[in-house]
Amino acid sequence: MVNIYAVYCKASGFSIKRPCGVMSTAVYDQIAVSWEPVAGAQGYEVYEGVWQSGRIDYSVVEDVTVAKCIRMKCEKGRTYYYYVRAYALNQMGRRIYGTNSNVVSTTVPVQGQSTIRNFLQTALVPIGSTMYVWGGGWNRADTGAGKEVRQIGTCPRWRKFAKNKTARYNYQDYRYQIHNGLDCSGYVGWCIYNIRNVEDNRKGYVYSASKQAKKFADMGWGTYVERQNVTDYRAGDIMSSTCSCCGHVYIVIGQCKDGSVVLLHSSPAGVQISGTATPEGKTKSEAYQLAQHYMKKYYKSWYRRYPNVGRGTSYLTHYAQMRWRTEGDDIILSDPDGYQNMDAASILKDLYKE
Repeated sequence: MVNIYAVYCKASGFSIKRPCGVMSTAVYDQIAVSWEPVAGAQGYEVYEGVWQSGRIDYSVVEDVTVAKCIRMKCEKGRTYYYYVRAYALNQMGRRIYGTNSNVVSTTVPVQGQSTIRNFLQTALVPIGSTMYVWGGGWNRADTGAGKEVRQIGTCPRWRKFAKNKTARYNYQDYRYQIHNGLDCSGYVGWCIYNIRNVEDNRKGYVYSASKQAKKFADMGWGTYVERQNVTDYRAGDIMSSTCSCCGHVYIVIGQCKDGSVVLLHSSPAGVQISGTATPEGKTKSEAYQLAQHYMKKYYKSWYRRYPNVGRGTSYLTHYAQMRWRTEGDDIILSDPDGYQNMDAASILKDLYKE
């Protein structure tokens, strides 16, 4: 275990902030660790830990000047934990450190490129700091993925744009400001990109919201179910509206006992957890209560401004489904954690380590 003496920035008269947007995602036997650049930082130390003998011991594994790194040849089936701290150099060349980031984790898949759990963990990262922007995540020609959703990690510009937005935010005022946030298909495309790649500027996965689920199924990733034949909802399902009125796509976290669904999506005002009504139309459903609880507890500032976490029965009846194939040859996502057989409440407790 490496111990480094830290001189904190208060004594030097300036402040180095804590890194934001920290995420780690395992793809095959590699792990991409990324974060948003910190103003004034000259470098970053990346700490890695593994659980052993009843504790997690951390050590510095990377010392970099850019806001990402790739860990190679990681052990299959093992969970790795990371945090990052930024530093600057004083006049004597001594490192002055900011505060440690939050701790993130990812599990290296035994089968497939990544896991359902990693997919949902990745999808949580932009919540509370990314606004819904019509066309966000698309390229300027509006034909496919833009540069922000073909990069590892979150875009600092999303957080900067969201920072001072109030409860009066109206996405109609910012249409096609494509670099400032994400629309629904841009968000799903960003999530997919980050569980399939560890480097920037590869092939993107942004398609029309109504076609996204079918497109992924046609790539051989999973099974496609027409909206009238959808009978249940499992973790990681991609749901594309195929009606003439919705034009939306979302990711399922899980289904509740009353039939309602907890989901992730980019929908006005931004990236968020929402809960549907029950199939019978009860709005204060189990999913609604779970979405309210987690948004209120973990994204307090966002929830104060945008408390509407409920969604109607159309989210259950207007959407076709792509369900990941998690066993067999050439799978994209495996499910060693059993998320596809868990209810929404259990999955959320695990994701938020409650």
